[in-house]
Amino acid sequence: MNYRYIILNARSGAGSGFGKEFDNRFDYNTWFISNYLSLQIRKMHIPSDGPYNMFFCQITREQSSIKECSVSCMHVSLHVEDEEIRDYLNLSDETARFEYYLSLLERAYRLASTVRHIPLDIFLKLHQEFRANGYRNERLFKKKQFKDYGIKIELNHVLSSYSYNLVLSVRDLHNNLIGKGSIYETYPDDIFFNKNVRHLVVEDGKMIVTDFLDHPQFVCSLDDMSKGVIKSVCVNKNTQEYIPNENNKADFEKLKW
Repeated sequence: MNYRYIILNARSGAGSGFGKEFDNRFDYNTWFISNYLSLQIRKMHIPSDGPYNMFFCQITREQSSIKECSVSCMHVSLHVEDEEIRDYLNLSDETARFEYYLSLLERAYRLASTVRHIPLDIFLKLHQEFRANGYRNERLFKKKQFKDYGIKIELNHVLSSYSYNLVLSVRDLHNNLIGKGSIYETYPDDIFFNKNVRHLVVEDGKMIVTDFLDHPQFVCSLDDMSKGVIKSVCVNKNTQEYIPNENNKADFEKLKW
């Protein structure tokens, strides 16, 4: 069985012991790293040494432990002191926070390697590549050219510690940038974007982003795009609930430092 996931987590099961609000915020803030590492490791086809494809690190107030779960998971509970969490919450430097997240995973890898064969060098190399890339998690969703409108577009998934954005870049046919911006912002967790940003459809002068069932999610006017106007209309009521609005604005603010 090959590794497919590397996850850093706080709220699994009974939680970390540091409180529900802390756990929720920690998991949102760290998901961009878990997502990046998981996407990269599955490309490499690295075999695990047991019946699991996930390396799962959960921070906890309790003692550290290692176990294999029935869900194909190597689960490492990593003990973290209260003082360490206080220091983390007082970090004002963004890079220092990102390095702290990586250090937690590195401690978990080394702990697990005392009882199982863990491809430590490979995991650490992924961390270094993430650092070298500026701690960014960005990847292409779609590229398309619209000759009738004189433009070509690129859509990218941009996942940060604070939010997910579907970023649209519009260029003329000479490759000059005429507009760039987000057409969808939501919480930084796959559950809010993985299934509802799947396909691109063009009809009646509109570019439509659809979900995995081909249901329309976001609609952009090609005429607007050709003028450098970057905007979208969310046409799915459920998705609208998780876009920043007056009802959830405070939740998004809590994710920031």
